[in-house]
Amino acid sequence: MASSLQAQLAKIAEASTNTLNTRKLKEIHSTSLIFEPAHAATQDLETIYSIALEGFKEICLLDERFYMFEQGLFRESSKDVDRFLLTKDEVKELDKSIEAFLELVSGRLLLKPAMKAVEWLVRRFRIHDQNTTALLLAFLPYHSNATIFPQVLSIIKPKNLSSELKFLRPYLNPATPVPRHVISHTLAHRRETLDLLISHVISVVKSHRESRRLLSFFAAVTAEAISQMCDAARSPTTTGVTEELVLQKALSILEATFRAKKSPEFQIGGYMLATIVVSKVPMKDEVLLALMGGIVAGWSPESISPGLACLALIAQARTGEVAERIPDVVTSKLLTIEDIAERLVEMGKKYRVDYLVVGLSNGILDGMGKMHGPKELGHVLRLLEESSLTPQGRKIILSHVVSVAQDLHGFEDDPEAESAVRDALATSLVKWSEQGVNNNGKTLQLVFEENKVDVEMLELALRTIIRRPALPAATKTQAIEAAPAKETVTLEQLLDTIPEVGKTASFLEPRKTENQELFEHLQQIFLLAIRKSDGIQTILAHDIFAGKKDTDAFTISLLAKIWTITANPVIARAIAIKQAVKIIKANSKAKIDYQALIPLALAALADPAERVRRETTHLITALLGVYEQLDEAGATSIKRRKSKGGDILAYWGLDSIYGSGVETENLKVLDAADARKFLEVFITRGLQECVLDADYIRNVIEHGLGSSKKEQKEGKLKSSVKTNVLSFLSSHAINVPSLSIQLRLLTMLNKISKGPSSRTDFLLPALQEWIARPLEENTRACEEARVGIHEVEEQMAAVVEGQEGMSDFISILSTDIGGEGMVSAAAKRVIAVWNSLEHDAKVEIAAQLLQLILKDTEQEYVGSSESLDILRGVKLPTAAFQLFLDEARADLKSSLGLSTAAQPKRRRVSAPGVVSPDKEGRIAAAVRRVTIAAEILESQEPRNHSSVLATLFSVLGDLGNVEFSGITYLQSILLSCTRDIIKGYKASGAGLESSNVVRADVLVSCIRSTTSPQVQNSALLLLSDLADIAPDTVKHSVMPIFTFMGANTLRQDDEYSAHVIEQTVQRVIPPLVKSLQGQGASLIVAGAELVSTFVASYKHVPVHRRLRLFQALTETLGPADFLCSIVAKLAGKYAIGEGEAEVKDFVSMLAGGFTAEVQMGSVVKYLSIIKDVLSPQQTGDAKILFGSEEDGRDVPSQEMARRLLAVLKAFLVSERLKARVAKSLKTSREDAANLRAFFAQAMEQTMALGDRYVSNKAISTEVSEVMSQLLELLSVIEFVNVIESLITRTGSPFRSSALTTFKNRVVAEYRTDAASRTSNELKADALLCIQAVTIKFGKQEQGVISSLTDAVIGAGALKSADGGLRVLALVCLTSMTTVLGGRIIPVLPKTVPTAIEYLQAAVNSEDSSIEVGLIHNAVFRYFEELIKNVPSFMTSYFTKILPLAAAAWDQDDLDEGVACDVRRNFFIAIAIKVELRTVVGAVTRAWKATCKYGGEPVQDLVETVHKAILNASKATVQKCSQALLHFFALALDLRHEPEVEDVDDLENLVLKVCLDMVYKLNDSIFKPMFLRLVEWGTEDLQSSDDEDGKWTRVAVVWRLMETLSENLKSLVTDYHTSVLPSAISTLTTSPNTPEHTFATTAVLRALHLGILSDTTDFWQSPTHFDPLLPALLVILPSQSELAIPCLSELAAAAQSEEHSKAINSGVLTMMRDESLETRLAAIRAMIGLYARLGEDWLGLLPETVPFIAELLEDDEETVERECQRLIKKIEEFLGEGELQGMLT
Repeated sequence: MASSLQAQLAKIAEASTNTLNTRKLKEIHSTSLIFEPAHAATQDLETIYSIALEGFKEICLLDERFYMFEQGLFRESSKDVDRFLLTKDEVKELDKSIEAFLELVSGRLLLKPAMKAVEWLVRRFRIHDQNTTALLLAFLPYHSNATIFPQVLSIIKPKNLSSELKFLRPYLNPATPVPRHVISHTLAHRRETLDLLISHVISVVKSHRESRRLLSFFAAVTAEAISQMCDAARSPTTTGVTEELVLQKALSILEATFRAKKSPEFQIGGYMLATIVVSKVPMKDEVLLALMGGIVAGWSPESISPGLACLALIAQARTGEVAERIPDVVTSKLLTIEDIAERLVEMGKKYRVDYLVVGLSNGILDGMGKMHGPKELGHVLRLLEESSLTPQGRKIILSHVVSVAQDLHGFEDDPEAESAVRDALATSLVKWSEQGVNNNGKTLQLVFEENKVDVEMLELALRTIIRRPALPAATKTQAIEAAPAKETVTLEQLLDTIPEVGKTASFLEPRKTENQELFEHLQQIFLLAIRKSDGIQTILAHDIFAGKKDTDAFTISLLAKIWTITANPVIARAIAIKQAVKIIKANSKAKIDYQALIPLALAALADPAERVRRETTHLITALLGVYEQLDEAGATSIKRRKSKGGDILAYWGLDSIYGSGVETENLKVLDAADARKFLEVFITRGLQECVLDADYIRNVIEHGLGSSKKEQKEGKLKSSVKTNVLSFLSSHAINVPSLSIQLRLLTMLNKISKGPSSRTDFLLPALQEWIARPLEENTRACEEARVGIHEVEEQMAAVVEGQEGMSDFISILSTDIGGEGMVSAAAKRVIAVWNSLEHDAKVEIAAQLLQLILKDTEQEYVGSSESLDILRGVKLPTAAFQLFLDEARADLKSSLGLSTAAQPKRRRVSAPGVVSPDKEGRIAAAVRRVTIAAEILESQEPRNHSSVLATLFSVLGDLGNVEFSGITYLQSILLSCTRDIIKGYKASGAGLESSNVVRADVLVSCIRSTTSPQVQNSALLLLSDLADIAPDTVKHSVMPIFTFMGANTLRQDDEYSAHVIEQTVQRVIPPLVKSLQGQGASLIVAGAELVSTFVASYKHVPVHRRLRLFQALTETLGPADFLCSIVAKLAGKYAIGEGEAEVKDFVSMLAGGFTAEVQMGSVVKYLSIIKDVLSPQQTGDAKILFGSEEDGRDVPSQEMARRLLAVLKAFLVSERLKARVAKSLKTSREDAANLRAFFAQAMEQTMALGDRYVSNKAISTEVSEVMSQLLELLSVIEFVNVIESLITRTGSPFRSSALTTFKNRVVAEYRTDAASRTSNELKADALLCIQAVTIKFGKQEQGVISSLTDAVIGAGALKSADGGLRVLALVCLTSMTTVLGGRIIPVLPKTVPTAIEYLQAAVNSEDSSIEVGLIHNAVFRYFEELIKNVPSFMTSYFTKILPLAAAAWDQDDLDEGVACDVRRNFFIAIAIKVELRTVVGAVTRAWKATCKYGGEPVQDLVETVHKAILNASKATVQKCSQALLHFFALALDLRHEPEVEDVDDLENLVLKVCLDMVYKLNDSIFKPMFLRLVEWGTEDLQSSDDEDGKWTRVAVVWRLMETLSENLKSLVTDYHTSVLPSAISTLTTSPNTPEHTFATTAVLRALHLGILSDTTDFWQSPTHFDPLLPALLVILPSQSELAIPCLSELAAAAQSEEHSKAINSGVLTMMRDESLETRLAAIRAMIGLYARLGEDWLGLLPETVPFIAELLEDDEETVERECQRLIKKIEEFLGEGELQGMLT
């Protein structure tokens, strides 16, 4: 044992900082932060300093603050500083400098220069053991970095760790990164560590050395630590942590963070911490308010947004009524933010801010007038409209708003601000009251009800009208009056300052004479007086009212003006009416007629306020009472006022109601009796309805004054009374100065439509006065009256209901007087009353409107365009159109200088120098007039105005003499109108009354003169329509038309032109044909010119339209008569040179469209034409067709005949003709007889030509060929009879050709001079003959054919050395097999082996000659036919044939085209004809040999098996199960065949075949097969070294499982039991090879489908769930795209609390994995779980939240981004912002 002295010495040595031990010195010197110890030991101090100085200079360039250490820690002399030789004060100063440097460099430690600088401190000053805490605090933000932090920990000794950092001891050896949750846990449970970190960060911030890395680290770990402490404080007895302790720690941090104005990130971290504490620890309201004050006191522009979020959360944490208010200092600070309202609105979309909004709004409203004004009120109103508030919060603010509106004060020194506040409040309250059930509208109504607000007094305070549709009328017992405003002046003061009355007799005077100042003053007095019980009496007792007579309008006119101004509060208007009723009743004994108030009362009944209308009913009742008293006194019988001395009935306001001017003088006086009847009969009976509906008074007036005589008999008003009342009301409507009253009265009176007198007679002056005033004046008046000018204009226009007033409308339209709105209103009114006008009036007005349009050539007036719309929109009489067109034509002719006697030649007026500019202008005006008239006619169905047809043709004729800009458009319109009229005639079946009406010559002239295709087409279509109803008129113009078409229209290549041509041909030609037939003329003669026209245009017609055109032409002319002519003309003109082939094809197609009878009849006529052509002097049809130079007159006759004969051959060779002739000859109908007759004639004419021109070799040859073609058309029997007759005719030139035709037809080939041919050629001919005979007669003569087989298989054919003969022999054998069927069996042993031998030679041949391909094709066709006929006898040869079929793919000449098709047809025959077992066996035996030649032959075998399975019955497939199993074991192992390419496609095909097999099996048969395949895929190769092969087979088995699950769904779910172990093994093994990856992918895909289709709770069983879940979690990081859907479906399929927790826990565990990929995969897996299960997975959220909080602080940005996606996904089901609230 060591002595005590030795122990003491050892202890001293251990504590010593200096040593003489060389080993220890070397160890100290080799301690390095960035170098390996071995390398560091070799470095001297100079090297270390140079490296450090280089790094230091680089970081100085990044931050100038590092320069302060240049003369200290990094000066040159620092190399000589030994800290262990310094004094204590020097050491203290050194430590202070080191700590300051470490604090500053902490944010840049990821930079190599910074690490180099720290290296100097480690190597020179040994900070790792002398300043350990400062070093670790500098590096602690990098705790999770896999490189930097372990480097620091590797040089730290455990003994140097302070007590606060003891938690790092486990991570020193080996040095590893420290997880953040370890740090957070330590901070939460070790106060000294938390205090150390807090004091360190606060110190760094105060010295302004903080970095973003440090602050984000501090915010994250302290937030987690405080959160854990808050959780622990819930069980203080267990944990020892109390809420007071938590608050103590938290508030100390918060105080420091809130004050750090220059460190926004530090503040933001404090805000985050504050939200955690506030949400988890209950606090007193004083503490919360202090936090809010601290936040606003210290925030900076950069931290305002998060500070607001923190304020909002703190505000939400407050409870009770105190939560509705926030401190004034907070309110003031919030209002310093310019866009505070906008910020709060945007924040409210993400999380709740309603308590903060309520507090801010109440703070603003509390200080309204003292500290806050309109600007701050705007914030409140915007927050009410746009922010997300709870109903209670909204109600609190609205209640406060209403309270402020009731009592505005504090603005004594700023009346403008008071006015602005009042306007803003009024505007908002009115708008909200109109919103009804909207948020603010509904809540406002609730506030009115609950607070019993007197809305009328509120209206008075705000001087506005507030709608309250859902509220009952306030009563005096319920209403709480608003507090009286602090008036700047009293009622008495206002009464004392009333302006001079002057000459004012009524307040309803016109604007030019009204005393506006007096009225506004009295109105202000009135609005103030109604707030007092005796206010109105006080006003009326004033001198200006007291001395007035009862008949003076002064007092009541004031009240009337107040109640007619809708801007006044409802209560004011109602009280004004009520006071007027009192006055009237008070004067009831004075015998005064108040009829002047009736119009004002009617206007009040249309007031939008129900209370006003209710008070008006009392006014009406009072007026009726006055008349009843007058009636009792006998005063109503007085018709006129008497002189002053004898008056017994006075009229109120009669001389002054509208002033002393003409407005009052023009008023009508209504007899008192009539006034009483009007009120009593109509108005009073509908008063209750008027109260309920403001529009009802209009109906009352309409039915009262517009009723019929029947109503008079039923006790209604007489017509005279109605007229008097209408006149009376109209006079007021015209003269009343108030525009709002005038509008209401006009709205009522314009409803009258059936009155005894027209309202226009009385109301028209109103319109005239309105349009007489300037637009600016009218606009200003509408603005002052607060009515819409468009509404007024519409009512002004509506006074016109007939012809009277139309002149005023014309004036409006012609000069735009009254403005655009009045012009539009007038135009609409003209259209509305048009049908009520008389016929002559319509014509006159239409003419005026047209003249108005024509005058406005520059389109200066809106009225001109409106007039045009009127003419287009109304139904004009025909006379109007006749007038338009007559005047337009006269103007046109005058401008052109035309007369009716002569029509000059066409002239061009647009050419320069031809006409003067003046005349050109007149022509342009005339053309414009015609155009407008035609446009209007076109818009109104011209067929309804047929009488203008002659005029239209005349105008078209006139236009034929002029060329002018726009002439094409005008012609198109005129033609359109004309055609519509003609169509009308055609539709009605009526003919034209006179042929003089239609002028076809005008249309022809139009067609020929215009260059516009549109005009030409329109004219042609019009001619086509005319041909239907007036053929005699059109027939004389046919040829000019078609001559023009040949030169122009036929060349067009558009669909419309083609349609026009077809219509013209089909409808214009028939009248011509009919006319010629009637005259007895030859059709050929008549149609020759027409045919020539079209034939001449043949080359110009687009190729794709020729056939359609000439078919239409032929059908229209008559194919029986004209087909031969058209063909002959085409042949004669174009059958020469290169064009011959084209015209032959065209003629063949043209003739093919007609029947055999028509074609053969045309052939007969055609031969007759040829005969005429060859005659010395052309006669007959030939002369007609070819008589001109253009038609070929100069062409020699023999050349012409040759052309005709050449085309005839093409005509006859048509296959369609042959088919039609054969079909027709088989019938016994008359058509067949006609056809035979045509044949006889054709044969005779052909033979006659041949006999006649036998010496002419050219003609004779052509005729012989024609004869041959004719013979080919005949049936065999008729053919033989004709041939016999031809051969027996001696001297006939056709004997040779007849024999040739006969031989060709029977033998199929005519060979001359057989003796000169070789032996092989003769053998080939013999084989061809046998082939032909076999095909033709084989079925009937099987015995004969059978006897020929020996010749075919003998040495001269099949076994010949000549390849060609072999091919022909095989072809013959193929045909014989088809004919003989089973009788071919004896030949098989002799032919099949030989054919196989030839095939083998062909596929192995290196020769690329054509013979190889021919043999190959012939052999397989022969085999195919044998299989079809005798399949059972071919099966023994399959083992040889199938490998040869595969080998053929290896030949370049046999791997595409016909050869492939031949082989595939062979395989199809096998699949269809051979039994399934045989097919599968043959394929299985040939499989290995086939795989050597690649994928194509393998595909042939698989498809053969596929077709065989599809073709077999279920029973057959079931019997072949074992054979099929053996086949699929080979087919599924394709990946072991190296020669096979495109394995994926082939494997997919094999799986499809397997699926189709499964469809025909039952479970008892297929399941053992499946288990064997599983064994094959998972066990058969286990003992093998082929690892890749093992994984490949596993993949194939799971691909099969995927296919089954995808198609059979839950039927195969339990099949997973046998394959699940292989899935577990695959997923948990990671050899990282392509084959294993392929297997893993296949497993995951199949599992996903299998789990998805589970309907039997298969995966809920622990037997299947428990082993699968860990495997999925293992594979999740590397195969997340496939594993996540699989895991999500597993969670859905095995949904139970236990399984769900297991899945969730597994994923959460992965979230804390050190691997980035694992954490990312876990987050994405959780996203997938929530996406799949939604709300069902929310039950596991509490367990997940802490992990999410950790991930949000992860050092990797990708992790944080994915975590945000997870939060967003969870909030889709949890609610927006809810999870964020939990996390913060």
